[in-house]
Amino acid sequence: MKKPFWIPLTAALGTMALLYMIGLIADIEVLSAEFSFTYTEFSFLPIVVGVVVGFVTEWVMKYRKGLRK
Repeated sequence: MKKPFWIPLTAALGTMALLYMIGLIADIEVLSAEFSFTYTEFSFLPIVVGVVVGFVTEWVMKYRKGLRK
């Protein structure tokens, strides 16, 4: 696949993973995910922030490409 596809995807997934790790380490409920045999709990804030970071990264890449022309 092309490089422009991988950069926003990596930025989004990296942001999600980083926020979930911060929530796990600092015990912040808004940023945490809890797993158990009886239930699973996810916070949607890291997912939303990750998607926004991915879109912003893609927009910046398109904007910079437009400036070079």
